Amino acid sequence: MRLRYVKLATISYAALAAVTPLALSAQEVAPQDQAAQDDEVADIVVTGIRSSLQGALNAKRNAPQVLDAISAEDIGKFPDKNIGEALQRVTGVQISRADGEGAGVTIRGADPSLNRVEINGTTALSTTVGGGRDVDFRDLPSEFVNRLEVVKSATADMTEGGVGGTVRIITRRPFDNGGKPYLAGSAQAIYADIGDHMDPRLAIIGSDTFADGTLGVLVSGTFENRNVESHQARTTGWVQLKDPNGDLYDLNEDGVGDFFPDIPRYVINRLETRRYALNGIFEWRPSDDFKTYLEANWTRSNQSVTSQYLQTGTSGGIVDTENTIIGPDNTVEHLEMTNNPALAQTSQLGVSYRNILGDIRRTTYNVALGAEWTTGKLTLTPKISYAKAKAYNNEINATAAVTGMDSLIVDYANGQNAPNIILPNDPTTRVGINQLTVLRRPRYDNQTEKMAKLDAEYKPDGGVLTSIKIGGQYRDLTVTSKYFNRSTILNGFSDPAAQAQIDNALGYASLGTSPFFHTGDLGFSDGYQAWLNMTQGVADAIGVPDPFEEGGCPDRPGGTCQVFTDTWEVGERNIAGFAQASFAFDVGAVPVSGVIGARVVNTQVDTSGYLSQAGVVSPVAYDSKNTEFLPSLNLKAELIPDTLMARVTATEVMARPLPQQLAPRFTLDVVGLTGSRGNPGLQPFRARQYDAGLEYYINATSFASVTYFRKEISSFIQNTTEDYTDPATGVTYTITVPTNGTQKVTINGVEAGAQIAFDFIDVPLLKQMGVIANYTYSKDSGYEGVDRFTGDSLPFQGLSRHSYNISAYYEDDVVSLRGAYNWRSKYLINAAGRGGNPEFGEAYGQLDASLNITVMPGVSFFLEGVNLLDATRKENANSVYRRTIIETFGRRVYGGVRLKL
Repeated sequence: MRLRYVKLATISYAALAAVTPLALSAQEVAPQDQAAQDDEVADIVVTGIRSSLQGALNAKRNAPQVLDAISAEDIGKFPDKNIGEALQRVTGVQISRADGEGAGVTIRGADPSLNRVEINGTTALSTTVGGGRDVDFRDLPSEFVNRLEVVKSATADMTEGGVGGTVRIITRRPFDNGGKPYLAGSAQAIYADIGDHMDPRLAIIGSDTFADGTLGVLVSGTFENRNVESHQARTTGWVQLKDPNGDLYDLNEDGVGDFFPDIPRYVINRLETRRYALNGIFEWRPSDDFKTYLEANWTRSNQSVTSQYLQTGTSGGIVDTENTIIGPDNTVEHLEMTNNPALAQTSQLGVSYRNILGDIRRTTYNVALGAEWTTGKLTLTPKISYAKAKAYNNEINATAAVTGMDSLIVDYANGQNAPNIILPNDPTTRVGINQLTVLRRPRYDNQTEKMAKLDAEYKPDGGVLTSIKIGGQYRDLTVTSKYFNRSTILNGFSDPAAQAQIDNALGYASLGTSPFFHTGDLGFSDGYQAWLNMTQGVADAIGVPDPFEEGGCPDRPGGTCQVFTDTWEVGERNIAGFAQASFAFDVGAVPVSGVIGARVVNTQVDTSGYLSQAGVVSPVAYDSKNTEFLPSLNLKAELIPDTLMARVTATEVMARPLPQQLAPRFTLDVVGLTGSRGNPGLQPFRARQYDAGLEYYINATSFASVTYFRKEISSFIQNTTEDYTDPATGVTYTITVPTNGTQKVTINGVEAGAQIAFDFIDVPLLKQMGVIANYTYSKDSGYEGVDRFTGDSLPFQGLSRHSYNISAYYEDDVVSLRGAYNWRSKYLINAAGRGGNPEFGEAYGQLDASLNITVMPGVSFFLEGVNLLDATRKENANSVYRRTIIETFGRRVYGGVRLKL
């Protein structure tokens, strides 16, 4: 196996056709409304892809809001391999990836933590290590889903919290099949070319009705065992170093300090993940006027980590100014250093062979009990729910270090501007290793939410008002994080016995199962570079320290190894009420309809944790309150009946800070001399949003649309920096602190989409084809962030100026063939990363494709390819010559069978 750095993947198999570019659908269509829609297109009978697209088109046309929808083509057959990957097909949506798998969703430039995610109306909580609000879509199987909705304009009855938008995950229900029993499932094998793995994935879903069709039960489950591997060439940061006189190095003598690499490294990420998911719904419909349900969802992800690093630093050396070369953008192109013996031996020039071991467990579940009761013109919908998310990161590090190394060369003169690390020692042997560290850093993160709500809707006869709706909601969210840290360090510098222990433990090290980095892939000379693999056996030989042992860390408060300054709890209690009215009237011959309303929400935040002052750790607690008024208006006008429609919206939205941002926490990185702390006084993220669009419906399966949107952000959260000097050591750290931005940021954009089926062309083959395309343009103004080195203005974080999706499909009674290409332009990740440089994600595009062959009714075979062009994900510190990450995770192929009874 080769460790490759020039190719990367994004995981989102090619199910582009089930995603309509602007397939807007505001809410689940009522059965009687769906029947009316079916009557309108009764002369057109479609199945498969076209059926899905037609359903999305009808939902778009009838929706009161601006939102996109993706529908499953058939029972248990949803596009893409997880929900995040499916959502990347939606106009204005980009996804973030973790080792090639779709993980987070950005909507119109809003960070994943600023979007609300619901499963059948119940909050989906975060399993982010350290406490966040972003949902990890890797653990949510697509097989459960009947429809996804991305709501971009809010209504008053929606739970607040989505500045970018709200993602609604709507699972299949027992009565979706007209009360008829069904059973469907799939079995597939997954092959990844990096790592050369073949993994299984199984899914099953079944439903039936009982008691004369009044009781319905649905149960579904999935399992997969995934071996995910990605390879990276990284430079953790780019810094301006000082020469022996205390001045910044300026080797090209242009008056600007040169940028040097900080911690160049190679990384092999290896994750074996076993994912389990269950979904169950019990529904009772004794009459047309009453229904009640009990539903639950459960997911579990058990992830074993065996990631491998080779890393070196530049802080312990002296720059060889004669042989170091400065390239474009004042960035080192070729670096040569010699050791600085004046430093403490452990701070001198060196290289580390490090493994991140241990395991990560993520668990989520939610339970909801609800009902819908109609009596006359009044409908009541009560609901209570309980949701929980748990994340346990049992991180173990085993690191062997060679310190006091004579020299170091890092060369970036290659087509990828990637680090080529050249060491004076052989990294495949134990020679020179004089320090061994084994540490364990477990962290427990828990989130729970209790919710109760009651909505009442009254539908009067006649008049302008078609519906009056009021409601109230109570939500109680609690987030806790506990962190422990204990290490064992063997230092062979001054202790021959320790050196003997190091040598003995390294007997368990190996070169692994092919931990090779093929330098030829980066344009270097052919050959392979390998380094020692610090296996679990090395950690066990030294002894993995127990961070929970009483008295294990006598220098800390209570003698435990708990890191109290990074242990905290955040509680949020929200009481909300809303009122909204739906209306319809004619302006001349033009029918106009809409929804107007307002939501008021009061939030009380209580935070607690620990702070250290003068070396004394003491508990602290803070509380705050705020009330938000969130009006909303959604209008649509049918300019040409069933053909041309206009939409206009104006809404106010908000999102609360991350729990870890609110927590009274304080951390330091003694290697990078950085740190972070929380800010309990943070205010919410607030914005006003506007939409204006036209939608042209060509026929029952084709349309074109264009939407202008504007987002005015009056309060947002940004990271600022401050200096902190440790009173115990005198060392100064750069601390990141979240604060509320004072400037007003405006984002203007245009979304355009088209969905064209070629069924109007009476030519074989072409008649069975179609295309789907969408494009989003976004531009921000008013953001005052600047590059601290150049003074240049920065774009708003997370916003790509351009993004698009283009898809094509062919489908007949036997063959279904689809291809999709997804692309986004560069975007800001961090306004001030390591070394102070802003960090950008570079432009990225990915091609996926799928083939489905139906051999008989209810039986089909499929083959799907992900990242067929083997794209590479790259990040940089505001220059392509200062690349920070070059990651490849290769192509993946899925093959299997789907069955339906």
